[in-house]
Amino acid sequence: MKSLKDLYKNHSGKVSDKWTIYLEQYDEKLKKYQDLPIKLLEIGVLNGGSLEIFSKYFSNAKLILGCDIDPKCKNLKYNKDENIILINGDVNDSKTKETIVEHSKFDIILDDGSHNSDDVVKTFCNYFNYLKDGGLYIIEDLHCSYWREHKGGIFFPISSINFLKKLIDIVNHEHWGIKKNKEWLLKGFLENYKINIEKLDLESINSIEFINSLCFIKKEASKDNKLGKRIVVGQEAIVVSDRKKLHNLISKSLNQEVNPWSNSELLPEQELVLSQKKLKQFEEKIHSLEKEIEDLKNK
Repeated sequence: MKSLKDLYKNHSGKVSDKWTIYLEQYDEKLKKYQDLPIKLLEIGVLNGGSLEIFSKYFSNAKLILGCDIDPKCKNLKYNKDENIILINGDVNDSKTKETIVEHSKFDIILDDGSHNSDDVVKTFCNYFNYLKDGGLYIIEDLHCSYWREHKGGIFFPISSINFLKKLIDIVNHEHWGIKKNKEWLLKGFLENYKINIEKLDLESINSIEFINSLCFIKKEASKDNKLGKRIVVGQEAIVVSDRKKLHNLISKSLNQEVNPWSNSELLPEQELVLSQKKLKQFEEKIHSLEKEIEDLKNK
């Protein structure tokens, strides 16, 4: 059974471009899918080499589907026995999406598209529902989210990396202790990127793992993503004697309705914008008063 790293090392077909750490992580994360009849969707294929390599790595795959917006990709040709289909179009265009989801749900979705923050966020919101339970959603080249050229920045509140950080809080929603739904935390992205996530299955996000420039989001049935009951075992309780009574209790969050760091009408980034506006108003007022004083002195 060849590793993905070995396949890349010996590849001589169409060009593929991946960072070293990606191949190391993929060999670990994708191994359990390797012999299964999976369906894989790769968004952004460039010269098409990764589709060839994935077809070899997932030798029993039902489908290796690629999508790219560049019209030159229409010239990419593959052997029939490679189970590769290529769709040319914008992955977030409704017609392109219809064509993609006709192939049903995927076991692996890999976003190697434009790397622009808005595209990364929109693509996740458009396609996470089309990932199977037990599937893996992968986003590459997240270092771009720190660059203005890709609509990002380390403190830019609606960068793709900050969206993914918000998803960590979404996973832990049952512990917030406030009467706000999961979507509330994402409203900055929804308003700025014009996204509707009413039907997005946020409940099925099981885990989020970050590696340098990579993010792996695992999907599981929503019932498997709760904290569950407390399990207390053993007979000796020398330090805390009443622990046994907690057995089988369901977690209940502490009420945080009066915690200003949890329950606020505005998100921190919205408060920042308002503060900046107020500061500008104060500066203009000071400038106006200084001018009035100067005019009085000159009379």
